[in-house]
Amino acid sequence: MITRNTLKTILMLTFGLSVFTSYGFNSAEDFDINTVEFIEEEQEWELGFDTAQFLPENFDPYSGIISVKAINFIDACEEVELGFETGGYLPLGFDPYIQ
Repeated sequence: MITRNTLKTILMLTFGLSVFTSYGFNSAEDFDINTVEFIEEEQEWELGFDTAQFLPENFDPYSGIISVKAINFIDACEEVELGFETGGYLPLGFDPYIQ
């Protein structure tokens, strides 16, 4: 005899499988980033006071010279010396750059 919970489980699985198969999932190769629609909402921030009182006259945050020296650059290729050999702790043939 089939209990109520078993019958509910079977119906939910059947419905779930039919929903997932109807959408037709595509592989990563079929995905096109240009089809993604990006929506950016303009947000007005209300601080509760007039910010112009605290800035110099004719202040423009977008004017001025941008110096390349002001950008903090982190070299991602620096090797880190841990003081021990890490190969003994990794599986054979381990390559972190293979996906």
